[in-house]
Amino acid sequence: MSGRINKIKSNIADLWIEVFWKSPYHLSALKVTISIAFLLIPSLLLFNNPFIGATMALGVVAMALGETDVHPLGRTKSALISLVIYLILSSLVELTFSYPVLFALLIVLSAFTLTLIGGLNHRMQGVTFGALLIFVYTMLGASSTDTWYHQPILYTIGAFAYSAVSILLLRKRPYRLLKEQLARGFHYLAEYIDIKANLFPSDSHSQMSIRNQLAQKNIMLAQQIENCKNHLYSYSDESNADTMPAVNNYYRKWFLLQEMQERAMSSHEQYDLLSKEVGNIELIEGFGQLMKELGKAMHKYADSLLTDKPYKHPISLRWTLSAVENMLKDENISNHNQALFLLLRNLKGLEENLREEEILISKIDVTVFNSRKPQRTSIKTLLNPYHPRFKSAVRLTLAWLLGYIAIQLLHIDKGAWILLTSLIVFQQTYSATRIRLFHRVLGTLIGVILGVLVAQILPTMSGQIVLQLTSIYLFFYWLKKNYVVAAAFITTYVLASFNILSDQGVAVMFPRIIDTLLGGVIAYIVVRFVWPDWQYKRLPQLLVNAVEKNKRYFESIYEGSVSEEDYLHNRRTAYNADNELTSAWKGMRLEPKDSEQYQESAFNLTNLNHALLSYISAFGVHKHAEELTNKEQAFCIDISGVLQYVPKLLNNKADQHQVYSLIQSAIYWEDTLEEMQKDASNTRSGLIYNIAHVSREILIEAKEIAKNK
Repeated sequence: MSGRINKIKSNIADLWIEVFWKSPYHLSALKVTISIAFLLIPSLLLFNNPFIGATMALGVVAMALGETDVHPLGRTKSALISLVIYLILSSLVELTFSYPVLFALLIVLSAFTLTLIGGLNHRMQGVTFGALLIFVYTMLGASSTDTWYHQPILYTIGAFAYSAVSILLLRKRPYRLLKEQLARGFHYLAEYIDIKANLFPSDSHSQMSIRNQLAQKNIMLAQQIENCKNHLYSYSDESNADTMPAVNNYYRKWFLLQEMQERAMSSHEQYDLLSKEVGNIELIEGFGQLMKELGKAMHKYADSLLTDKPYKHPISLRWTLSAVENMLKDENISNHNQALFLLLRNLKGLEENLREEEILISKIDVTVFNSRKPQRTSIKTLLNPYHPRFKSAVRLTLAWLLGYIAIQLLHIDKGAWILLTSLIVFQQTYSATRIRLFHRVLGTLIGVILGVLVAQILPTMSGQIVLQLTSIYLFFYWLKKNYVVAAAFITTYVLASFNILSDQGVAVMFPRIIDTLLGGVIAYIVVRFVWPDWQYKRLPQLLVNAVEKNKRYFESIYEGSVSEEDYLHNRRTAYNADNELTSAWKGMRLEPKDSEQYQESAFNLTNLNHALLSYISAFGVHKHAEELTNKEQAFCIDISGVLQYVPKLLNNKADQHQVYSLIQSAIYWEDTLEEMQKDASNTRSGLIYNIAHVSREILIEAKEIAKNK
């Protein structure tokens, strides 16, 4: 009997690890759902008053959506600030709601001030977003009670209850959220490697789709690395001498992630040429299989961070690596042998990063980061009308004011949905807002259909509670994975809430669709015509920034005079600049027709810059392998000269006569570098050849843009 019980316990523990511990999305969704259940169900049983439970549940949602801090002390501080703001703001909404002029003034002050303050730092960004949600939630329930202080108190109680649960769990496992952030980074890296494996073999036609997928995944990876940095800085700010050694261990894992990112991004050759010109196709397929095995190993390493179980290096990875290595030794490939050799050495480095992780990271000195603090922006900086945050504050304020005017003129009941839609769909750029608006409307429509169908199947009070709790769980699970699905489930949550409150969930769904569309239209008009941040206008400066950052990264490698910390910084900023350029190009495709004339040049420059960065990354991966020869060093200096000239050319600050002499000089590079590759001592001349070729193409493209200005 005891054996059966132990087996059941073991199965439950395994299920918990597989479903929740390995999936932060499931875990956070469970935390919110349990908090709401403990507030909602007792309020129905003890007070027989669904308004109490539903209002406290919204307080939970607002606090959960505004949660950003990863350190227990930092989370306590942000919770205290949030609770005070929630109580004051909700009270002001209740007291002024019946006076349209006063309430319109409150809308203007609250929307502008809170949005602006949210730009101070990461903590206040979360706090103010939760406060804006509470503002809208209070509007929704303003006519539900005769006592003005009921809603403010209930929202604060709900927010406090969730915060207490969240902080207690975080104190029990204080490094859990750091592990989640790092694990997500390694998972993204594994997915990047999985996609890149499809290049072996590939042709020029299939590479377009693969490279687009790689660019999208690389944006996610680079953003996650920045998230890890911000959270690590936040931890450093709140930690003391006793806890810093543990934090330093996560800094080291963050450095490991960046080193592996550089290896993963590296391009040693044009892969369609390898697939076409290398006679042994099984060798090329072997490289692809090796990358897939590396991807699986990275996923296992990420899971080990989440579960605290030791990482076990896969035998299949070591076997595949050995097989590819032996196959390469048996080949005699004159043209591409060096490129394949460097590629294999790079992949062996990735395998070693995982296999010898503890030994490798123990050598990294991170004490310089112990004094780092999260990025902060001053109010004076934010009050600049040209600052993106100031523009966002003006846009949201105007959208909310227009929405409130529409509510008053059209006598819309529960018109706060208009304001909520504007708040949710507003993004930094026109293209991002347009995408979010489409997702919100589509998700709402799906949610209405799904919710009405399920409401018929579960017509009882207990059935509606089950629907509400299931919906909020699925909403938080899908929120950062697929916003369309998340929007659908928050709609079913609202339907179940109104069924519990007044048995009118289905009745409010059609007005909710109208309000969502109206709020979306207002948001679209505002972001389209009020200080629009067109990506095509930002493109020239983004390209200048990307080339400058690539040049600095390149020089950090061949000069070898910078510290390891500066090298890491230069590499990371080059990746971020490339991702910003790629994101701008993707956003341009959704902008009005005015930008069409720029799209072809934007596409070419984005691809060339990313190719340059990939080749520089390959150069950086092998920077410690051998010393550069004098000829290689001289070519690197010449390439830097071109990369220094390109930004001047794009900014109309260059000597126009110099461009032709530079292009003529660059024409002879390739022939000279091909000769250099015949000398075995010039081991990295092939990598320099690729960098030189792309640099010349960027110069030619920049010349055409400058000519057409």
